[in-house]
Amino acid sequence: MGNYFGTYNRVLDDKHRLQLPSKLVGELPARFYAIKGHEGAIAVFEENGFKAFLEDLKKRSYLDREVRAYTRAVTASTNILDVDSHGRISLPSLEGEVVVIGVIDHFEIFSKENYEEVMKDSVMRFDELAQTIADHEGK
Repeated sequence: MGNYFGTYNRVLDDKHRLQLPSKLVGELPARFYAIKGHEGAIAVFEENGFKAFLEDLKKRSYLDREVRAYTRAVTASTNILDVDSHGRISLPSLEGEVVVIGVIDHFEIFSKENYEEVMKDSVMRFDELAQTIADHEGK
């Protein structure tokens, strides 16, 4: 399972294919698993990371309405993305300029416009977000 870091600007080709950044993904697997991400992103996992994500979901009670709703949304949105011989994946739901960011155990793909909006908020609240995480560590 990879560790993903960095920010990469890309342009999808006319067939909606994304050339994966070699600095982001050194050794390409045969496929990735893409799910509906947060803030309009597509979250992309290697197989082991995706299995770990699903195992975490399975630990939660399916009797809980919120767990069921989230699980349905995630599993219904799951797509297997085969990597072609040129290191590209197909993203039919996106076009034009995208931003790919590493998020430790997976990477996210945003439309450029959406990424700029999401990051504007995160950058402005950076210290506040750090404090919130620190406050939750002990709980």
